Amino acid sequence: FFFFVFWFPFRKLLQTMKSIIMGIIHLLPAVLLIILLLAEPTHAQQQQRRQGGDGGGNVEIPAELLAKALNHVVSQQSTPASASTTTASTSAFPDVEATIESLQSGSVDALYRVANSMNRAAASGGADGNNNNDDKLTSIQIYHVLADGASAHIPSMVQLGFTYADVDKTRAIQYFTQAGEDGPHQTALYNAGRLLLEDRNDYGKALAYIRSAATLGDDRHTAMYAKPQMTNLATKAYSDLSQMISDSVHGLSLQQLVDIFPYGSIHNFPKEKSREDKLWDGAMKRLSDDKKRNDEALENVRKDLKKLLDVGHDKMSDLQRVVLVAIVGETYKLGTGTADEL
Repeated sequence: FFFFVFWFPFRKLLQTMKSIIMGIIHLLPAVLLIILLLAEPTHAQQQQRRQGGDGGGNVEIPAELLAKALNHVVSQQSTPASASTTTASTSAFPDVEATIESLQSGSVDALYRVANSMNRAAASGGADGNNNNDDKLTSIQIYHVLADGASAHIPSMVQLGFTYADVDKTRAIQYFTQAGEDGPHQTALYNAGRLLLEDRNDYGKALAYIRSAATLGDDRHTAMYAKPQMTNLATKAYSDLSQMISDSVHGLSLQQLVDIFPYGSIHNFPKEKSREDKLWDGAMKRLSDDKKRNDEALENVRKDLKKLLDVGHDKMSDLQRVVLVAIVGETYKLGTGTADEL
């Protein structure tokens, strides 16, 4: 009797506990997913870190570079008040102990500020008036650690772009394009376009990057990265470059003309998947197919381009109209072998 009196309530308790445990087991994956989502930084947060907006995280810094960075911070505090670099340098490290602690932990933000300070000190000749080449070299090495490593620090890429702009334009273009595209970084986009024009005469890519800089503020997703002064500079540069190309269009190859057209309008004409875009894309596919490029195919190319010129005349830029007419002219030369191949 006593067995049954105590067994039934106990069994019910066991069943209840079992239900609770099974419920927890079923909920566990969802709970773990929520924890992971809360722990994982959002895309905006990742971009902010790479842009240097929230400290940028931590990196491993070689001991030799860390020692030089620490020495620089300490030396700035002992610089005489009359030195020309004192104000600019000490203002970067208002709390020396905190800066040293951040450097020792590999703080991207702290390392970047110290590298900038060393760069300025080298440019001004240092406190003793002598050019401090060691500071310059160390700052570049720190920029490389930040830009080339896992942190992919965009401001450091931009600094490397400026560092190499006069001595190694290929590397400068590499860092400007990466920073411009990954940021996006407006100044980097503009300078990538500028150097692509100066170093390679690549009109198509130059237009593309400078246009990206000029129109960065037009997109609500990227407007936060645009600054009015740089927008105005890039817009004027795009206009000047467009005019320069228009004036010299007859000296350009067919390939150059084809590369220019898609970026020849600051309003991004033709819009993707539009009728005009399909006409352009169809013409280019026929034009680039060497095996099927006969007189009939070339005539179809010209028909598509003339139709594009007709339906998109009021939408395309002056540069695009000039370039389109020049492309049509070049297709006649393809049949005679006097035009440059694509």
